[in-house]
Amino acid sequence: MDTPRRKLRNLHMVNVQNSSTPIRVPPSPMLKRLGHGTGVSVYRLDRSPRCGQIRSPWAVKRLNQNMRVKKDTLFNERIVHEAEILRKLQHPNIVGFRGVITNEEGLNTLALEMCTTSLGSILEERHDEDLGPLQAKHTYKMIMDVALALDFLHTEARLLHGDLKSFNILVKGEFEICKLCDFGVSLPLDEQGEINFVKNPELRYVGTSLWCAPEVMDDVDIIDSKADIFSFGLVIYETLALVPPHTLELDAALGEDMDSSHDLTTDAEKLQRKHLTFSDNESKGGKDPEVEEEHTDNDMSQDVAEEEKKAVEEEEDDTKENDISDFSLNNLHSAYGTRPPLPVAFQLSDDYNCIVELFYLCTNTLSEDRPAAKTVWQCLENNSANVTTL
Repeated sequence: MDTPRRKLRNLHMVNVQNSSTPIRVPPSPMLKRLGHGTGVSVYRLDRSPRCGQIRSPWAVKRLNQNMRVKKDTLFNERIVHEAEILRKLQHPNIVGFRGVITNEEGLNTLALEMCTTSLGSILEERHDEDLGPLQAKHTYKMIMDVALALDFLHTEARLLHGDLKSFNILVKGEFEICKLCDFGVSLPLDEQGEINFVKNPELRYVGTSLWCAPEVMDDVDIIDSKADIFSFGLVIYETLALVPPHTLELDAALGEDMDSSHDLTTDAEKLQRKHLTFSDNESKGGKDPEVEEEHTDNDMSQDVAEEEKKAVEEEEDDTKENDISDFSLNNLHSAYGTRPPLPVAFQLSDDYNCIVELFYLCTNTLSEDRPAAKTVWQCLENNSANVTTL
């Protein structure tokens, strides 16, 4: 049986990009878990100093313990797919690629730049502390940054993100910059900016149902970049309502008000929000990795075993918490692909007028009635004088 020490020594190194220096990542139980998504977990990797220089930490993404036990290959392959996409994307509003490695067991690990938190975590905290909608100036900044990233994706990279939601938007500092992340289910767009599923039967839209556009839910043969715009509109909704789209309707359907139905809302969030949480010190993506982690030879077998047991228990708890009634699911399903109503008795200052208008425009039922990402950021740029006075 391999000891943790031997596992470290036996890591299969893969050179990344043009760097001749391999990345070494220790087993998951020896890392701090930052967050999790469907089938994967994200950990903090603290890099040792080099030549007296302190190096910023990275976020590393790999299969969670349950998927490793099941020997699931789908999510492991998605990590490689995401790495292949990210290494080609050079944009300030897209999370930076740092490297990818595969160990001798075939486990893939993706290294990314770190940001302070995710938009989803910020909104969740505001909801729990009853702080009200995200400040207008921060929402404007998020909309601008994400629109710039989507414009780049749709027109230059020719990609549909395919899973846009608040937990896939990372935030650095006090909204100094926002970055898109999680490209594991992104799809290629053709020259017309479309995806033809009939001509490309190997392609499949995955996404997360609560944020899906109506054409996705209708399973049409052709979709375009405006599917991302609909999801973007629902992210704008999240900044106002502080809950995932459609969960307020779920509460109403169950005859509960917001105060007494908090647990149900949380269940819906846990079921539908496939989130990853990162942290960041480096603002630009695409740098070549130059790290070779050093570890001591202390025998950590017992500690690692305990950590592995704890990780499995946490993942089992997550699975149990995701169980909600069939009635709840049916109500959620009927709302997919629609524009959720803003909370009743919702009062916003005039600062939010443009934000609310963008929410409605982006969530139009017909894709042709939704603005392109470029139109969104140009609109905000033209009205920058109003934003800076907030």
